[in-house]
Amino acid sequence: MHHKPVTVIGSYNVGMFMKTKRLPKKGETVICDKFYEGAGGKGSNQAICAAKMGAKVHFICRIGCDKYGVDALLLYRKIGIDTKYISVDTSAHTGISFILVDEKGGNAISVAPGANYNLRPEDLDVYRSIIAHSSIIASQMENRLETVIYAMKLGKELGVTTLLDPAPAQPLPDDVYATVDIIKPNETEAEILTGLPVKSTQDTKAVVNFFLEHGVGHVLLTLGEDGLIYGTRGVCTRIAVPKVDTIDTTGAGDAFNGGLMAALARGETMHDAIRFASWVAALTVTRLGVVDAFPTREEVKRKIKETG
Repeated sequence: MHHKPVTVIGSYNVGMFMKTKRLPKKGETVICDKFYEGAGGKGSNQAICAAKMGAKVHFICRIGCDKYGVDALLLYRKIGIDTKYISVDTSAHTGISFILVDEKGGNAISVAPGANYNLRPEDLDVYRSIIAHSSIIASQMENRLETVIYAMKLGKELGVTTLLDPAPAQPLPDDVYATVDIIKPNETEAEILTGLPVKSTQDTKAVVNFFLEHGVGHVLLTLGEDGLIYGTRGVCTRIAVPKVDTIDTTGAGDAFNGGLMAALARGETMHDAIRFASWVAALTVTRLGVVDAFPTREEVKRKIKETG
């Protein structure tokens, strides 16, 4: 069966990973056990994961004219993502991320956006046709805020399902939410967006209601090992996530989004898509890294079958 593609508008950052026993305190230097370099950026990660999960993916982003930009293009060609929607910026470096990971899988991340911040709203108008023929359009917040907002408005205008991953979070204008069909914040991001605490069951209901009352169609409030809260009109329910031995949580949110988009593009229900996405994320955190840690679709299907 032919499925409409997924279009991701977002960032590419090369990731510089360092594995350490614990994260340093302010002003402290710690010796790390391991270093490696890999592809990153929330948009890129989610596009790659969706492709690995079987979706046809269009990725719209901006990279620098440097070694890291060349590496990105080679990676997308290897994965099977068309590179014709990726523009090369001669005036800025490719985005860079520095990621520290401790022995419990916790992380601290710093990002220098570079060319990502030169992707502007008017650039997206060039791609109206491919967006209009997509099943879903997704964005994160590692690009300029006005570009992210325009991506959601453009998707809504063209009748395409819109997904916003509000990370790294910052407050949004109230009118943006009506253009978002699916929002997926974690606890910290939800607090920043709503100004509400996320400590108790009552808190999570209030946060979900905030988004729904502002016009969002589906709310996926992720709570780490405690699962997630799914909210839509007349529904607010907690969904458990698979229990696994965690090695590195860095790519969990991106893995979830990639799996969710691929499943929805195949026509799965939201409930089944969440289940599939939860297993994609769970298998990812059992491995070090992000792109190399994403499972195959066959691994995910096998796990779902094994667990009933």
